[in-house]
Amino acid sequence: MHVQSLVSNAPLVASTPSSAERWRRSNAGFSAGAALPIRRPPAGCGGGGLTSSPSGVWRVHAAAARRSLVFDSNENGGLRTDKFFEVELKVRDYELDQYGVVNNAIYASYCQHGRHELLDRVGINADAIARTGESLALSELHLKYIAPLRSGDRFVVKVRLIGISAARIFLEHFIYSLPNYEPILEATCTAICLNRNHCPTRVPSDFSSKLLQYFSSTDP
Repeated sequence: MHVQSLVSNAPLVASTPSSAERWRRSNAGFSAGAALPIRRPPAGCGGGGLTSSPSGVWRVHAAAARRSLVFDSNENGGLRTDKFFEVELKVRDYELDQYGVVNNAIYASYCQHGRHELLDRVGINADAIARTGESLALSELHLKYIAPLRSGDRFVVKVRLIGISAARIFLEHFIYSLPNYEPILEATCTAICLNRNHCPTRVPSDFSSKLLQYFSSTDP
């Protein structure tokens, strides 16, 4: 499984569905008996509830995946859709490309920084997790570029929880320029937990509870 580190290295036009809505629609389309193809886990990981096909593709049944869903804002009103974690940043000169704007690859690190600060806020110490040999990682990251940032621009990264399943955490990001809150970027990611052998594991219950508590809280 190809993953990108999770913690080390705008509003949409009204006619365009939000990332959260697109994610919910894609999950809602799974039929009860359907099977979702995914890559074979690394050697030594074990099946982890997956079944193999003659072609060597590992599959997880959609019905089981839906039963494992812990929380989804579309099905449970407890998750606040207006609750974001926010961190303000400033563009540095070395982040620019030859065209004088922030290089497209840098925006992923902005989102990464927002996730890292979010984990700190809710009491999940990513560095302590790494010292145990386990890790948090990304299995998917989707970026939608809306407008560029330039040297010295101030901006805010806003992160919110979309949902949590037994094995995945779904997050949405928005970047806005300051002080006018012009939309710059929209991103969604899927985060997973890996053990010492870099094999996917279940999301620890304390991770789920801390994230759900923060994004369900009535506190600002």
